[in-house]
Amino acid sequence: MLHPHVKSRRVRLRPTTADDSATFYRTLLHAGVESLPPRAAIEQEFAHLDALFLLERRDTGEVIGYSTLHGHNPAGHIEIGLYTDTTRARHGVGGEGLVLTMNYGFAVYDVGKMIVRTTEASFSGIGEEFDAEGREGVLPDHLYFRGGLWDLHCFAMRRAEWEEYMEHVGPVLRRHAGRAAPTNGR
Repeated sequence: MLHPHVKSRRVRLRPTTADDSATFYRTLLHAGVESLPPRAAIEQEFAHLDALFLLERRDTGEVIGYSTLHGHNPAGHIEIGLYTDTTRARHGVGGEGLVLTMNYGFAVYDVGKMIVRTTEASFSGIGEEFDAEGREGVLPDHLYFRGGLWDLHCFAMRRAEWEEYMEHVGPVLRRHAGRAAPTNGR
């Protein structure tokens, strides 16, 4: 059984609400997102999310981004959004946030597949959490971001694959979350 961990070695997910919209807005601006709608429009969008987290550094409590789970549908799919301020997030921190958000989604929601869409701009922050095996497709020149056109890469993780992955990663997350690892080897 999956546990909805919210802490890893370097980051923590803090459940939040639209009340933190100013923090989210600043994070998007720092991340280089252009053509942002007014903050009130973002607050309305947040009301339709399945889950919303601030991504914080554990050592300082500094907000370095946020993650979302959204679009939970009858087909058993849900999408992940992860946004980090690259000036404050170290290499791989986005990957830790992604692992925590994905695990939370599989632990809390009855879904069979998680979908992540990203550009090459995020690859270094995510690390090795996704590789060519999980890639479902690429839409060339699909997004306008940071002054240019970017390919949109779509990745997916299925529940069975995730549960197998967590057989190895779960004990590490339990140690960092302050929970003792079970003694039965799981």
